[in-house]
Amino acid sequence: MRRLARIIVSVLIIAGLTAGVFGCGLAVQWLQRQDGLKAARDQRPQEPVAFSSLNRYTREAAGEAWFRRYFTTMVFSKEAGAAGGSTGVVAKWERPRVVIRLLNGGGPGVESYLRGLVRRLDRMQSEVRFVVGDDAPRITIRFLSHDEYVRSQGKNSVGNTRTRYFKTSPGIISARITIDAGKPGARDQVKSTLIHELTHAIGCNGHFRAPEDRRRSVLYESSPLTAWSQSDAAVIRILYSPWIRTGMTAAKARSSLRRYGRSGD
Repeated sequence: MRRLARIIVSVLIIAGLTAGVFGCGLAVQWLQRQDGLKAARDQRPQEPVAFSSLNRYTREAAGEAWFRRYFTTMVFSKEAGAAGGSTGVVAKWERPRVVIRLLNGGGPGVESYLRGLVRRLDRMQSEVRFVVGDDAPRITIRFLSHDEYVRSQGKNSVGNTRTRYFKTSPGIISARITIDAGKPGARDQVKSTLIHELTHAIGCNGHFRAPEDRRRSVLYESSPLTAWSQSDAAVIRILYSPWIRTGMTAAKARSSLRRYGRSGD
């Protein structure tokens, strides 16, 4: 009987240890899932684009002071200006069709992601048709290994956009986007960098730096977002409308936004 009792106790101990190990494994898997869900949430804007209400949202927002500040922050650079001031003028694409070309692969799913972005961009506005293709590209996108990127662009960024433009019509004439596709742990970062740099390439030159804007705009300085927000879309919609013209200063753009907000158009 004692031997039988010892066997039973041993079996119970082994079963308990097995259950504990299994439970720990489930707990780790649960934590990993939570981390994955958190990362997915971080990639989505707080206020996703709703195309069905974008026109009304844009018109109403244009009449609000907060949105005019948002617009000028997103469109105009403050890098070289006085505190609180905006530098430069509006420069946007004025060609009816702008071809975007991927010069090399950025990893699995990147091309389809870019095509999806361009389709959404064309739904936000109707002045310019952006397309992904190879024929006479005006915007080019090149992905580099991490070492190549650091050598050519430096180590303080993961993406860079260089545009050529006139301060009057015809506005932007070319844009070259370069992205670090090889930084460790950068698989998800490639998409957020791509949408960030593409937004620069269409004429939005500013950055947001306040922590509350982290999930509000793709132009947050180190944004994790992989989709435009409703406010981002409203800025792009107005930028590519007759209300905003190449050569406008920030003050003239704000004045035009006020008129647009009152117009009801």
